[in-house]
Amino acid sequence: MAFDDLGARRVYARTMAVHLASRRVMEKAGLRYARTLHLLFDDPIPGTEHGEVEYELSRE
Repeated sequence: MAFDDLGARRVYARTMAVHLASRRVMEKAGLRYARTLHLLFDDPIPGTEHGEVEYELSRE
């Protein structure tokens, strides 16, 4: 739908690097690992120091 109906070129999702269950869901949906981001938060929760991962699926 994102590609055909909405004309998107890329679909992406992010989760904490340590959240392995969410990463598996994204992989099962066909998304591939794209990058790790290290963001700054005013009140970080445990695991934030490992960063967030971004998964993507492109039109190609």
